[in-house]
Amino acid sequence: MIRVSAFRWVPPFARGLVRDLRVRWALQEAGLPYEERLIGPEDQMSESYRGLQPFGQVPAYEEDGLVLFESGAIV
Repeated sequence: MIRVSAFRWVPPFARGLVRDLRVRWALQEAGLPYEERLIGPEDQMSESYRGLQPFGQVPAYEEDGLVLFESGAIV
């Protein structure tokens, strides 16, 4: 199953601007099921998350051992 990281909470001024939306919209349009991995500030800099996304940002995309980051590269 595809897994996409997203922020657990986003301040009102940034809603709709966080790049995980691009990936989720593309997956929904393609009809591909996915699950969200919701992260918070404490998770962003964790060693496990930085193994997926070296800059600690969202989104990160995981599927069967394939890991991608940067929304433009994922989409």
